[in-house]
Amino acid sequence: MGYQLIETIEVGSGGAASIEFTGIPQDGVDLAILLSGRTDYAGIGFPLYTTINSDTTSTYVARYIRGDGSSVVSQTTSTNIGIYSGFIASATSTSNSFENLSFYIPNYSGNAQKSFSVDTVGENNATTAYQNIIAGLWPQTSAITTITMTPLSSNFVQHSTASLYKITAD
Repeated sequence: MGYQLIETIEVGSGGAASIEFTGIPQDGVDLAILLSGRTDYAGIGFPLYTTINSDTTSTYVARYIRGDGSSVVSQTTSTNIGIYSGFIASATSTSNSFENLSFYIPNYSGNAQKSFSVDTVGENNATTAYQNIIAGLWPQTSAITTITMTPLSSNFVQHSTASLYKITAD
């Protein structure tokens, strides 16, 4: 199995409402996204959602375990706005610290429903710092051609960076 970089997107000055990968080639086996991100949200941590093929009508289902430095939550979510992809660093996190996220989708070009897993960890020199482990399902059988990552009601700040990789069989 080999990782082949498809595209890297770095947010420029002024920020961005989302990071979007389009025209994803269909010659791989699995997909992986690595994100180093931060938002301009004024609170502590903020949810990140990932939408596949611009689909906001299907119900994305996820099961997650989240720790925040003092407690642990285990919960199931279902939403049509996208895959719950954990909390992302915000404007109140330690200066210049970014959330790290690993997103994996097996069999992205196959004709079965698409499962996914997400692992995130935040950097924050404070009591509250979020860690998430997430697994779930997008209940569509279409090949994945577009992936959009959007922080809820906030923007990615400059230098947030996401890289999309295809995993090949060789």
